[in-house]
Amino acid sequence: MTNASEDRNKAYQRQRNWLTLYGLLLSLAILTVAIVFRLTFLFHDRASQITSSSFGIVFFYFLFFSIYSLVLSLPLSFYSGFILEHRYELSNQSFLSWLWEHAKKELLSFGIAAVLVLLLYALIWNFETNWWFLAWIGYAVFSLVLGKLFPVLIVPLFYKYSPIADEVLRKRIEVLADQFGVKIQNVYSLNLSKTTKKANAAFTGFGKTKRVILGDTLLNSFNHDEIETVLAHELGHYKHHDIWKQFGFGILLSFIGFWLAAQALDAFSGPLGYLGAGDVRSFPLLCLVFFIFSLVISPAGNAFSRFAERKADQFALDVTKDTKSFISAMQKLSNTNLADPNPHPLIEFFLYDHPAIGKRIQVAEHYGTS
Repeated sequence: MTNASEDRNKAYQRQRNWLTLYGLLLSLAILTVAIVFRLTFLFHDRASQITSSSFGIVFFYFLFFSIYSLVLSLPLSFYSGFILEHRYELSNQSFLSWLWEHAKKELLSFGIAAVLVLLLYALIWNFETNWWFLAWIGYAVFSLVLGKLFPVLIVPLFYKYSPIADEVLRKRIEVLADQFGVKIQNVYSLNLSKTTKKANAAFTGFGKTKRVILGDTLLNSFNHDEIETVLAHELGHYKHHDIWKQFGFGILLSFIGFWLAAQALDAFSGPLGYLGAGDVRSFPLLCLVFFIFSLVISPAGNAFSRFAERKADQFALDVTKDTKSFISAMQKLSNTNLADPNPHPLIEFFLYDHPAIGKRIQVAEHYGTS
């Protein structure tokens, strides 16, 4: 990579890092304003004017709260997802296309979240003492179900799966995948070029829905050897059971989060004028606790993910013995995605769920020398 292109990558990532920080501050502000300026009471009053049903009030409260959050976050979402991506020539979307995709995401998120919120308050109203534990179990079950259904129900709402068209490449993938019990019908191309020029690959799903996904942007710009090493990396995640490990790690951490949420609602509901955890007006406080907890534990989650990624890299190198293709694939990923190969250590610690590409290349360069 030339110095000019590396500078461009760093400039892009610097802006993305700032936008991440702004997004966190905005989320904090949205929740804090709803509490301090008693907007939560306003949402509750408006919901109560529409219906006297307890579940109806929760639904309309959540609708008003969601609209409030959407309106305040939309400018940042538009700048981050549309303007910046076009400025760096990474997006293939028109404004109307971006708006439609964003609207679909918001509507889907609202629909799923509304059901979960209604179920949460049903638990709180019926199990005042241990609702948080039951809610945690429900969250674990929901996460498992979503993990299984995400590749087959959610992804097709936004992108289209297709078989690998290149028969030579398909055969190489089949031979490699068969070594680890991954059937060829579970390796797909995804039309990422519909929205972006960025290249990506992923291993997703549980059980029969597990699959390796290769973006068409990657398939079109990487040669066969590079694609094979990327696929070997994804198969490393399969071999190491990383999806299950990350699922378990996340569920263990969330146990603490639900317990803290229950303690915070008990301690602060009264002083803030709420009637307890079952009062929907305390919803922003509940969200604030989870937001702060997620922020605090995110470095641990990222560190766990980086560890898994390093093991998958090692697996790919051990399987293919092709350090040249691994390095060229990493360099292409850096160029295509405008990744900063050598971010500041603190940035990597707080924000990166993959090791910096520069470090991944260094590992490959020294592979087999020790």
